[in-house]
Amino acid sequence: MGLVATNIRVGMILELDGELYKVSKMEHVTPGKGVACVQTKLKGVLNQKKNLEKRFRSNDKVNQVDLIEKHCQYLYSDGTHFFFMDPDTFEQLELSQELVGEKNVFLVEETAYAILFYNENPVDLNLPQSLTFKVSFAPPEVKKATASASLRPVTLENDMVVQAPAFIKEGDTIKINTDTKEYIERVR
Repeated sequence: MGLVATNIRVGMILELDGELYKVSKMEHVTPGKGVACVQTKLKGVLNQKKNLEKRFRSNDKVNQVDLIEKHCQYLYSDGTHFFFMDPDTFEQLELSQELVGEKNVFLVEETAYAILFYNENPVDLNLPQSLTFKVSFAPPEVKKATASASLRPVTLENDMVVQAPAFIKEGDTIKINTDTKEYIERVR
């Protein structure tokens, strides 16, 4: 389907020259002279190493790809692949390390994740906006004569280290933003 370039948004999957790209950054540029345009940074979907910076004129047409989203349960990893199960058919689905990328730290066994498909091939893994994890290590709180909240590194059960407020202790459960990998709040 033809989409006007000014309607491009971060997260969209576009087809350019037969390749699929996910929009990771976009900016509307209006020069003093000349034609307004949309400057984008694109990341290859099937080939994660293929990155592209592309400028579209505001009236250019681009092809947005329709993807099918299916929720699958994460089972395990063998170190190079991640295995999911379709809850309807009980078929196992294998995603490569390249496709999952840095999202692997957020995968928790027996949790359902949205996998995006294009022509019956998995092309992306969508994480929820936030996930909760138990704190496995937090340094002892040091009392300071300060009114501001200070952050310190804590280690989570998935071995990820995040900056959290000093009142967070070992054994606490905290919510993490999956986009920024930042602390959101303590969960009771």
